Amino acid sequence: MEKVTVTVTNPVGLHARPASLLTKLVKGFECDIEFYKNGDATKKHQPKSILSVMALGAVKGDELTFEANGKDEKEAIKAIEEFVKSGCGE
Repeated sequence: MEKVTVTVTNPVGLHARPASLLTKLVKGFECDIEFYKNGDATKKHQPKSILSVMALGAVKGDELTFEANGKDEKEAIKAIEEFVKSGCGE
């Protein structure tokens, strides 16, 4: 399993457009991916579902932890980390 924690830097958080871009990005990987915010691992979300990403309600300053498990987990975590650090496509 690979894991990374990143901070949302996008001024408006993961609203519809960046949530859609994140979902599109992670759907390209075969591994299982889950994520949660601010260290609360009891409320994990599925980034391959736009509704799940939107339900998370991530705003600027929130810490998101992504966990990937499977064939291409390293590549997935690297791509997710770069996506969030670059401002989520905004």
